[in-house]
Amino acid sequence: MSSHAFASVEAGLVIVVVFGLAVWQLVAVRRSIRRDRQTAGGQEARER
Repeated sequence: MSSHAFASVEAGLVIVVVFGLAVWQLVAVRRSIRRDRQTAGGQEARER
């Protein structure tokens, strides 16, 4: 494999890993926000 093709494959793999981690973090943050909102909603109901 030529060095140009190898560099392209390597860059592609790095980009895939970076985007995968970004999506993972986005999902984790959204879950955390949803959990916090549900917890806060439950506390408001208990206070009434």
